Amino acid sequence: LLDDFLTVNVPLHYYSTSSGLQKLLEKPLEKKAGRSYTPQGSKRLVYFIDDLNATAADRYGTVQPHALIRQHLDYKHWYDGQKMSLKQIHNTQYVTCMNPQAGSYTINPRLQRHFSVLAVSSPSWEALNSIFSSILVQHLQSQAFDPAILSSGLVLVQAAIGLHHSVSRHFLPSANNFLYIFSLWDLSRLFQGLLFSRPDRVRWSCDLVRLWVHESSRVYSDRFSDPADQRLFHRLQADAARQVFEVLEEQLVFQEPLVYMHSREGAGEPVYGPVVGWEQLSSILTDALDTYNQLHSNMNLVLFQQAMLHVCRISRILACPRGHALLVGVGGSGKQSLTRLAAHVSDMDVFQPTVHESYGLQDLKVDLAELCLKAGVKNLPTVLLLTDAQIPDERFLVVISALLSSGEAPELLSEEEVDGVMKAVRRDVRALGLLDTTENCWRFFVDRVHQQLKVVLCMSPAGGALRVRLRRFPALLSCTTTDWFHEWPQEALHSVSLCFLQELATVQPAVQEPISLFMAHVHTSVKQASERYRQSERRHNYSTPRSFLELLRLYGNLLEETDQQLQQKLSRLQAGLQKLKTTATQVRELKAKLNSQETELNLKNEAAEALIARVGRQAERVSQKRRDADLEEQKVAAIQAEVTLRQRDCENDLAKAEPALEAATAALDTLNKVNLTELKTFPNPPETVSNVLAAVMVLLAPHGRVPKERGWKAARVFMGKVDDFLQALVSYDKEHIPDQCLTVVKQEYLNNPEFQPHHVRTKSYAAAGLCAWTINIVRYYEVYCEVAPKRQALSQANAELDSATAKLLSVRKKLDDLDGHLQNLTAQFERAAAEKLRCQEEVTRTRTTIELANRLVGGLQCENVRWSEAELELKAQQKTLVGDVLLAAAFVSYAGYFSQHYRRQLMELSWKPFLGQLSPPVPLTEGLDPVLLLADQASVAAWHNQGLPADRLSTENAAILTRSQRCPLLVDPQQQASEWLRHLYGPGLRVLQHGQSGCVDVIEEALVSGEAVLIENVEERVDPVLQPLLTRNTTNRGRWIRLGGKECEYNSSFRLLLHTKLANPHFPPELQAQTTLINFSVTRAGLEEQLLGQVVTHERPDLERLKLELSVQQNVCQIELKQLEDELLNRLSAAEGSFLRDAALVEQLEHTKSTATVIHSKVVEARETELKITAARELYRPVAQRAALLYYIMKDLHHINPMYQYSLQSFSAVFHRAIESAPLHEDVTARVHSLTEAVTYSVFQYTSRGLFQRDRLTFLTHTAFQILLMEGSIEAEELGLLLRLPVEGTSGSPVSFLSTQAWGAIRALSVLEAFRGAGPGCGGLS
Repeated sequence: LLDDFLTVNVPLHYYSTSSGLQKLLEKPLEKKAGRSYTPQGSKRLVYFIDDLNATAADRYGTVQPHALIRQHLDYKHWYDGQKMSLKQIHNTQYVTCMNPQAGSYTINPRLQRHFSVLAVSSPSWEALNSIFSSILVQHLQSQAFDPAILSSGLVLVQAAIGLHHSVSRHFLPSANNFLYIFSLWDLSRLFQGLLFSRPDRVRWSCDLVRLWVHESSRVYSDRFSDPADQRLFHRLQADAARQVFEVLEEQLVFQEPLVYMHSREGAGEPVYGPVVGWEQLSSILTDALDTYNQLHSNMNLVLFQQAMLHVCRISRILACPRGHALLVGVGGSGKQSLTRLAAHVSDMDVFQPTVHESYGLQDLKVDLAELCLKAGVKNLPTVLLLTDAQIPDERFLVVISALLSSGEAPELLSEEEVDGVMKAVRRDVRALGLLDTTENCWRFFVDRVHQQLKVVLCMSPAGGALRVRLRRFPALLSCTTTDWFHEWPQEALHSVSLCFLQELATVQPAVQEPISLFMAHVHTSVKQASERYRQSERRHNYSTPRSFLELLRLYGNLLEETDQQLQQKLSRLQAGLQKLKTTATQVRELKAKLNSQETELNLKNEAAEALIARVGRQAERVSQKRRDADLEEQKVAAIQAEVTLRQRDCENDLAKAEPALEAATAALDTLNKVNLTELKTFPNPPETVSNVLAAVMVLLAPHGRVPKERGWKAARVFMGKVDDFLQALVSYDKEHIPDQCLTVVKQEYLNNPEFQPHHVRTKSYAAAGLCAWTINIVRYYEVYCEVAPKRQALSQANAELDSATAKLLSVRKKLDDLDGHLQNLTAQFERAAAEKLRCQEEVTRTRTTIELANRLVGGLQCENVRWSEAELELKAQQKTLVGDVLLAAAFVSYAGYFSQHYRRQLMELSWKPFLGQLSPPVPLTEGLDPVLLLADQASVAAWHNQGLPADRLSTENAAILTRSQRCPLLVDPQQQASEWLRHLYGPGLRVLQHGQSGCVDVIEEALVSGEAVLIENVEERVDPVLQPLLTRNTTNRGRWIRLGGKECEYNSSFRLLLHTKLANPHFPPELQAQTTLINFSVTRAGLEEQLLGQVVTHERPDLERLKLELSVQQNVCQIELKQLEDELLNRLSAAEGSFLRDAALVEQLEHTKSTATVIHSKVVEARETELKITAARELYRPVAQRAALLYYIMKDLHHINPMYQYSLQSFSAVFHRAIESAPLHEDVTARVHSLTEAVTYSVFQYTSRGLFQRDRLTFLTHTAFQILLMEGSIEAEELGLLLRLPVEGTSGSPVSFLSTQAWGAIRALSVLEAFRGAGPGCGGLS
């Protein structure tokens, strides 16, 4: 276009709306005067509307974007959706295009009339040859290939174009082959692969042809779902090569393996070249897998040939410029794991969004924006991996489709992020020699995103979802390279299972090969049975590779668990039998021991009697001595009291003298060397002072000699050295004052009134102290003299006390000696008595042990035989364990959704015969019932008590549910399983509704506490937030799981149960692979039993109540017997050493025996009663049979018209009303006939009201035929001939009045016994 024009690309998609289109159209416009809007400046704007026919019509048949464009073209304006104001749009025009292979094929004529329609045809052969020859020749010349290869390249272009046209003609799209849409995109991808060639890898012309064969197979053959189409393609491929190449070495060109991949040699760039052999490819990919497991979470993959081919194909797609992949296959085929490995081989990171409860379109855009910045700014190659689970909303595909086609999505980056992108890539743009304008920077960013960001879509072909998606979003197919993941071949199943079995130590190497073959056969046979099941029952059951892997895991875990249980049971039985064998020997030893113990006991009794006599005599002597000691103690106590009294009196008197002594001491404290020296220096002291010193001289007179000269001079001489004088005063013997000295002091000095300290203190301080000392010393001595006689008496009393005490001690010593002797005798007696008691206890214990042993041996005599038989049975089970568990694991993994008939066919007609034909043979128990291996009788009885129906199918379903490792998905339209689960798990079961708000919080709590969660009313597609739980995608060694966008603690006891009331749901293969699908739909036999119970309850409530009580009683008895026996064996096996003294064990044995006897009597009585009840109930069985037949006739009416849907609940209401309104009869036979007719008529009336008139006769006829067939009035073979009218092929009729078809019918009729002669030769006819 000229510079006066601007262009804007406006892509439409399936969900485009008029408002969204209007925003895109207004974006490049500017507001002018008034209500006018025009492009920038005076330029003219051209809107390029891409995929005009892609948008869906609304419920009124209007395509909103078309209506907006038509309004603008008609009136040159549109309206503001918010302000409701007119907007006039000028200087714009439209150029549109349509995809003839997608979307609607018609456009509203009122819109189409505004356009000039041009049909763009496909390029001609010559044009294509010119285009691709130029591309390929330029590549070969630039890489300096050999001239011979250059000439072969020109011929190769013709072969490629011819093959493309042949494929387009032979493989036409259809409802099933919706991927068979071929365009020039595919031809360009073929040459894109040829451009990977390098001279060192393509040296000869045959090398180039071989590369073309490989690339054409990758582009065309990989999308074929039918092996027959693949074989046809290879023939077309060979024909195309033969037509253009005169000499073609076909054996060399088509030699297997034909595999190319990018491989790195040294530090250089990866080079695209052929793989020499499977060993080399396996070695390369195994090393890559090991490296991946070291860097990421472990992927346990078995790289069989098909898996390696897929890795190479995905790696090739990722290496192509703008290479995106569409991987088509059922869930569990390995699409995601192999994509991660291929991305690792290609040095690419993988991103897979985590879908949580609120994950929406905006969250996807945020994730894609981060990826675009990573790829476009950081230039890091990244793979976006998306599965069906990551697309909860179909609008996600709008963004993905835009990303595939253009490398960018609208409104993906904010303005701030766009500015950041411009700044980040500006340097790279300048490095390319371009101007760093906004347009150049943005285009550089988009191109780099398109180059580095690869999208891998993992889709399932089941159902019509993928076909609808490809029709609505054609870029998902046209902009991707398709790789169809076919079912695993037998070789893959065999190699994967064999690799797994080699890691199991329990499985012997000799049987690993046949077991792997059987596992592959099981998977294949289930697929065949599922197809028959779909055709006859119209139920869809899928077995995917993930189902096969779950079989392997279940087999390993179930084998280990069952082996441990058998080992535990066997060890308990062997321990019990060993204890029983040693019991008799121990009893004999105990009897001999008892005799010796009784002899020893007699000797101990005699010794004890002698000791008793000696102890008595010694005790009498000790008593006499004790009486003497008591008398002496009384005497000593009396003396002690007297001494105490006298001592207290003396102490009281001495206490009176203490003040005087303290006063004298205090007086001395007033004296010191200074004041005494001062006193001594007095030349002529007062008389009072002289008297004081004279009195002191008298008291201190040696030997009591009173000095005659007591004047001052004599006193001064007497004082001598002051220190000695003072020391004499301190050490004065105050308790022995001579009488003459005392008399002189008292008469001559103390009687003097002036001889007072206070009077003397006025004369001399030292003299006053001596005066106070003199007075108090005399006072103290006078009191001391009064106490002296008392002290003498006290001394005498103390002497008497000492004598009495010594005598008492002597008596006591003798008494202690006697006591010691008595204690020795008593200790000897106690030891003898204890020894006697010990002997007595041993004798008693031995007698008790012998008695218990006799009881134990007698009680276990019958158990010995039964346990020996059980031991042999367990050893036999150990020998056939690998085969038994193999059959049980296959039953749990695959049989859950099948009806009883198909389960029996698989088990008896397919699996067991194949297992018996293997060589070497796999050990298997004859007539094995997998239910008995999966659950014991006690567990089955408990299930029935908890409300599980007693029919065989329900028991099998319960066994599958309890032993399955995957999440059970219960198909339960009658909700019988739901009620049973509530009783099975009790109050700990958390019940949720599918889609209930806050369910994720409840599940998180159950995850932590390890509780069970039942989600009811599940639809055909579950919430994506449950995917981590269904896949058990735990982290940190199973301790955490990511749920709803956050990490949650995972308790291994957690159990998730899914439940649906849909009668015939079509769950996708991915969901069936992640869960164990269990069909709990009521069977005809089970329904018949339930209806029989309801009839008997109505007619004979006493019988039905008694039957129910008997059934519960028998189940409880089985459970109790199992518990008692287990506890008995546990105690026997846990008993260490001799267990013959274990009274609790014997009592438990006797209790078990008595309980077993009672239970057996009850069982016999119950069987007799049950026979009577059964006989009475069987009288009413015709009513139940007719009712069950009518219900299944009603149930099958949906095959005529889908709106004919009838529930068991509504049928039960009609059934009860019929038996209540039936006429009464005393005769049981007449009553049963009345009930049967009433039920038949009521059901017919009820059903006919809901049928169209044209279908009522069909219903009536079918009912009549089925009733007659059930009664035996007609034969099934005759009815089949009547309804189908088979016609035997014949060349013509031998008579003119019969047509060829009529004669063929007569010939077919002649196979019946009744019409045996109505064939050739009948009546002379030939």
